Amino acid sequence: MTESLALPAAALAIFTAAAIYGFGFLNAEVSAWRSFWKTLPVAIMALFVAASGGGWLLASALGLSAVGDYFLSREEERFTIGLISFLTAHLLYIWIFWQMIGSPSFGWGQGGMVAYALIYGAYLWPRVGQYRMPVLAYIFVITIMVGTAFLLPAGYFTVVLGSLSFALSDSVLALEMFVVTNRKAKIALSKIVWVSYIAAQGLLVLGLS
Repeated sequence: MTESLALPAAALAIFTAAAIYGFGFLNAEVSAWRSFWKTLPVAIMALFVAASGGGWLLASALGLSAVGDYFLSREEERFTIGLISFLTAHLLYIWIFWQMIGSPSFGWGQGGMVAYALIYGAYLWPRVGQYRMPVLAYIFVITIMVGTAFLLPAGYFTVVLGSLSFALSDSVLALEMFVVTNRKAKIALSKIVWVSYIAAQGLLVLGLS
C-alpha cells in the first residue's frame, strides 16, 4: 500500500471499528466481542502511527489507551487498571507536548482548566466511593495534560481541541459511572463519551503525526 493510501485506509478502518462498537456493542453486556471492538479503533491508530514513523511516544500513548479501553470494557473490578493505563498515556502526551513548547507562558487556559478540575473534582468526591484516590489522580494528570496543550504554539490548535475533547469525554464518563442512575440517560451519556473519546484520539494523532 502506497503512503498516499495508508492514511485514508487507516481512517476508514478506525471509523468502521468505532461505528461497529458504537452501534452494536456500546451498551451490550460484557463479552469478548464487546472488548475487541472497543479496543480496536485506538489499537489501529497506534499501529498506524508506529508504521508511519509517527514516533514511539505517540504510538505508546495510543497503545496504553487501547489497553485502557480493554480493561474499562471488562468487569468493574478492572476499572482501576484501565484508569492507570489512561493515566500513563496522559503522562506520555504531556511529555510529547512539553518537547514542543518553546518558552512556557501560563494564562487563562491553564487557570480555567484548574478551576474546572477543582470544582468538578469536589462534585465527584462524595460520589465515587472506593475510587476516590484513582479518580483524583486521574483528574490531576488530565488537568496537566490539557494545561500543557494550551502552551503549544498556535499551529497545534488540533492538538488543543483533542485534549479538550478528551477532558469532555472523561467528564461525561464520570457522570455516567458515578452520578446518573437512569438507564436511558446513561445510554445517552455513553454515546457522548464514545464519540468525544474517538474524536479526541483522532485529533491528537492528526495534530501530532
